[in-house]
Amino acid sequence: MEKDNARILVIGAGVNGSVCAAGLQRANVNVTVLARGWRYEELAEQGIVIENPIKMTRTVTKVPVINRLEPQDLYEYILVIVRKNQVPDLLPVLAQNRSPNIVFMINNPSGPEVYTAALGRERVMLGFVFAGGKREDSVIRAIGGPGDAVGAPPFGELDGSITPLLKRLVAIFRQAGFKVTISAHSIDYLATHAAMVAPLARLIIKNNSDTYALARSTADLCLCVNAMGEVPAVLHANGFRVIPASNDLIYRFVPRFLLVAFMRRFLATRLAEVGAAWHCQQAPDEMCQLGVELMALVEKSGLPALALRDVFAGWETK
Repeated sequence: MEKDNARILVIGAGVNGSVCAAGLQRANVNVTVLARGWRYEELAEQGIVIENPIKMTRTVTKVPVINRLEPQDLYEYILVIVRKNQVPDLLPVLAQNRSPNIVFMINNPSGPEVYTAALGRERVMLGFVFAGGKREDSVIRAIGGPGDAVGAPPFGELDGSITPLLKRLVAIFRQAGFKVTISAHSIDYLATHAAMVAPLARLIIKNNSDTYALARSTADLCLCVNAMGEVPAVLHANGFRVIPASNDLIYRFVPRFLLVAFMRRFLATRLAEVGAAWHCQQAPDEMCQLGVELMALVEKSGLPALALRDVFAGWETK
């Protein structure tokens, strides 16, 4: 297959930005990373160092790196892979740059209106991340990435159309070994994922970012399941679809005691520790932001959502 020569910029050199950029670079994609401060120095000197804590593998990938985006710097795609609460500081920089396609690969329960207000609807695309883990000094310890079976994140246009630009981006990812899909409902998928993650993350953090501790707490597990069960109604009341629909069906028809048993077993695994606890350890600010946005949806919905209110009581101001 002929190589695509699209110029791609990855903004963000944390876990997911690093995994994404390294995977693209190893597939000979024309990718550059934007990083700042000491992280810029690390990448320029050492490259992207990734260790898989489950497979016990290690890779080092040299990637072109810049520390600022100039208005005249043009890329076919700019992939924004940062924490949700870091986006406001980036939007003025992106607004000054004229690259045509800005792909936000970010947890987002609130919809893309903030992005489109700053950049214009025609420039914004949506996607999601590949990996889970944490950064330890200069090393990214993560699962996910090319060839790993950790889900298939969706990418899509805001209006759900399947455009040549979208198909081109997805083809580039697939050629690099990333298992991605095209979605006509990317806004709804992102809202569903973030809204489901927020109460779970809150209770993981309550248990000192320890999924094994949460697995041992029956009271918190029951609260978590009840809160997540209230999410679909909140989303529907705010005009979102629940995507995938199984998130609605599971909490509607599966008995709560079975869901608690499943959550207990899952949270007591290395996968949950790496994929959930480590992120909560390093990004409590983002998890708090997701909780604030979810509770704004709860208030707008007018629903009682008693379990969600219990989960987030007093947390919005932290």
